[in-house]
Amino acid sequence: MSSSNDVYNRPVRLSRRSSQGVFLGLDGWAFTTIAAALAIAVISTTRYGFVGFFASAIIWAPMGIASFIPIQGMPASKLAALWISKQVRHATGGTKTRFRPERPRVAATLNLPGKLANVQLWDSDDFTSAYNPGDRTVSITAELDVDGFLMMDNADRYDLSQQLASVLTSFTQRAGIKRVSMQERTMPTTIRPARQHFEDTLARRGTDGTTAVAQNYRDVMDNAERFAVSHRNYLTLTLDLVALQSQLKSLGGGKHAIQTLAKLEAGNVGAALAAANINVRRWLDSRQWAAMARTALDIASVPMIQDRSDEQAGVSVDAIGPMAFDEPQGNNGVVLAEGAWHSTMWIHEWPRSMAQVGFIEPIVFARDPATDDAISHIFTLVLTPVSVKAALKRIRTEKKVWRGNQRLKAKRNDSDSAEDRADWQALDDQEESIVQGHGEYRYGGYLTVSAPTEERLASGIAGIRNAMSRVGMEGQILYCQQAEALFINAMPLGTGLK
Repeated sequence: MSSSNDVYNRPVRLSRRSSQGVFLGLDGWAFTTIAAALAIAVISTTRYGFVGFFASAIIWAPMGIASFIPIQGMPASKLAALWISKQVRHATGGTKTRFRPERPRVAATLNLPGKLANVQLWDSDDFTSAYNPGDRTVSITAELDVDGFLMMDNADRYDLSQQLASVLTSFTQRAGIKRVSMQERTMPTTIRPARQHFEDTLARRGTDGTTAVAQNYRDVMDNAERFAVSHRNYLTLTLDLVALQSQLKSLGGGKHAIQTLAKLEAGNVGAALAAANINVRRWLDSRQWAAMARTALDIASVPMIQDRSDEQAGVSVDAIGPMAFDEPQGNNGVVLAEGAWHSTMWIHEWPRSMAQVGFIEPIVFARDPATDDAISHIFTLVLTPVSVKAALKRIRTEKKVWRGNQRLKAKRNDSDSAEDRADWQALDDQEESIVQGHGEYRYGGYLTVSAPTEERLASGIAGIRNAMSRVGMEGQILYCQQAEALFINAMPLGTGLK
């Protein structure tokens, strides 16, 4: 007989990535590269005959072959294109950034490399809206109070996750929500609150603070300082201002209308989360927003910044970016910022077997295998809402691709595989979920590991990989894309790699 708690212990299966591709398992990049190779071969043959065909083979043959060879989980042709792009940036000085404090800057720009310098932070009543003129979006970020979630029993975890799922589902049914990003940050911190509580207790009770007992307690706190770790959770909502143009016009248009709309959305989201028993600790102002970016790049500054009092909390927007930023030549999997080493992975494999709610617990509490210290990392899940109509259309299209691949395989006497059947079952499950009222998101997971030295970084990556393997996840280092990938996690803008 099943118990009443079975529903809480019931594991879930995440939607698997399809292996069907655009055509016979080839993704869009590989298919485009093959098409380009064929075009080069045809044009060369048409123009110069067989001489042109064989002469141009040094171009189209490697392109075509590379499309079928996977390296680091992607077609070799794509990795080659990324590598060439990085070499061009090395040659033009695009992989190094040095901040010059005295150099004049355009008003409202940030000390950040590339297009991120155009992001504007607008403060209003201890609340900031991050306006990105590049893609006409505005983002608002909340720090969530979900202390002890991973310490809860399965029933409480299940209830809380179901309530959060209802909030996320509502975002897919509203126009103007471009992306939703959920982020967990694990970094070294300070025990200043414990020290302050101890001193306040001594003063309140009139206890002599010079006694051996009091001094011994201070020594214990001193020794415990290096083991202090913070786990913080954030939610970023990115609004599409183009889709919300009519609402902006009704609010008067311009900067004030954008700020008002962002404030209204913050209230709506806060109320929805409160109804789901998830508390919004605070909506970030510009200093707190800047502190998120600064501490992600400069991990040595985390205890100092978190040790500041409420009046001086956060970081000045002028100090948001790195004084020095470098993508080392010859090492395509790391980036050096503010004396710290960072490496960002894309989570390309999620648990294939059934997983319990809170299955990423080993990642959150991952330890360095060499030092047993907590691994500084940022885990971000970027969710792009998909309307019901678009989701059902996508499923129908992928089913047509699946059937077409099966017909081609049958002509080649290629038997059906378990992987093919799993792809079809995943599509059926997704369609059933949407019909039952659940929302759909396109999602990408990114995990940045940071360390003070390159050796410690390698050790931290090994610890994170061990943790991911325990839960059936796998991360792929984003070679030749580390700078862009790092800023996806450092900046709460709700962006992702396109």
